[in-house]
Amino acid sequence: MKYLKQFVIGSSCLVFLPFYYGVKNSQSKKNYNYYDYTLIAPIWFGIWNIISLIIAESFGLSDRLRFLVISIISSLSIMCISYNFKSYTFTNTEWIKYFCYIFIKYLFTWNIVIFYLEKYS
Repeated sequence: MKYLKQFVIGSSCLVFLPFYYGVKNSQSKKNYNYYDYTLIAPIWFGIWNIISLIIAESFGLSDRLRFLVISIISSLSIMCISYNFKSYTFTNTEWIKYFCYIFIKYLFTWNIVIFYLEKYS
């Protein structure tokens, strides 16, 4: 039951709607279908939230450290996936900007949005 709670929190609209907005309005160089993205994004965050709980329980991490660690791991994984699958048609400079953008957005999402959703649920 605790994993279901983690999945629901991670896949809540407060988590993924900012990503939908960013992809829909500012990523004109994307090489994927927006519809597919809307199906994958909530599942992505839900599964990563379950993984973060498993890691935290295995290593005895506090909630703050748990979300810091998972924000780094999940942002690096999406960066690798995006780059290796050529999800965007970017120059090297644009890739660097994208990586910074994703890293900051994931830090905010995990350490503010999901942290407080879990704290007050």
